[in-house]
Amino acid sequence: MADHFKAIHTYSDPGLDKQKTYEYDLSIRMHADGLSYVVMDGNTNKFLHLEAFDLSEPGKKLHIPGEPENTSPGKLAQLFDGELNWLCQPFKNTRILLEQGKSTLIPEALFLEEEKALIFDFNVAEDKINAANLKHDYLRGASAYNIFHLPPAMSQLIQKCFDNASVFHHSTACIQGILLKHRNIDSGKQLFVNASASHVDILQISNKKLEYYNSFVYNTAEDFMYYLIFVVEQLELNPESVELMVSGEIEKHSPLSDLIHKYIRHVSYLERNADFRYSFIFDSLPGHYYYNLLNASLCE
Repeated sequence: MADHFKAIHTYSDPGLDKQKTYEYDLSIRMHADGLSYVVMDGNTNKFLHLEAFDLSEPGKKLHIPGEPENTSPGKLAQLFDGELNWLCQPFKNTRILLEQGKSTLIPEALFLEEEKALIFDFNVAEDKINAANLKHDYLRGASAYNIFHLPPAMSQLIQKCFDNASVFHHSTACIQGILLKHRNIDSGKQLFVNASASHVDILQISNKKLEYYNSFVYNTAEDFMYYLIFVVEQLELNPESVELMVSGEIEKHSPLSDLIHKYIRHVSYLERNADFRYSFIFDSLPGHYYYNLLNASLCE
């Protein structure tokens, strides 16, 4: 049973009716070691419910760069068979953001669907990947395709519980959300970091165009800073002048936040997408949290 899985965040509007899922949009951010989801009223474009679970083992072995990530969805299956079984009912729209596995961005002009396995193998794969396990998203704002690997076990779980779901890579929502938010802003180079418990996405946008994107797995605040410093140096940015925008699950005034402010002079936090509406229950949730999840609909 899944009743021993404790939610780390739960925000629920009293007007949410779990018997009327057919009126709602469901977006789920899924990783073998964690899950978060939001429910939005499709008629009012208003978010009503958000919940997140940490499924990692206490004292789990640290991830070593180069080693395969945990892709076993066993705990996710327990959760969907237990207290989150109501999510397996038919929703108006269901979107899955996969927050694991390798991905690569390809300019639209160079993308051929019949050759995506060759492109993926050349760019990121250490072992040959079955083309049937590859998916791709189109990023309108970047005029590019995002090719990513969907592990077979995760694919089977999604098909079992969410047969009609649209599956995207989490980075697609991140990139689309940030590009859309800055579509009318003419500025110089801006750096963005979006963090979850185990991944950090780093982007650079210049004059409304995506110039850099990469995603890293990290264990500690020091790991996080290593990747941030690495990217800043590779892009030849000045920590004293570059503007850094932060989103995701980074608590303000935490040790990680303090390290970021120590290295980067100009740091600010993204706010939620104003194109959507939010229940009053979200007022107590920091505006930069769950940025990918709350922008999942932009993947379509």
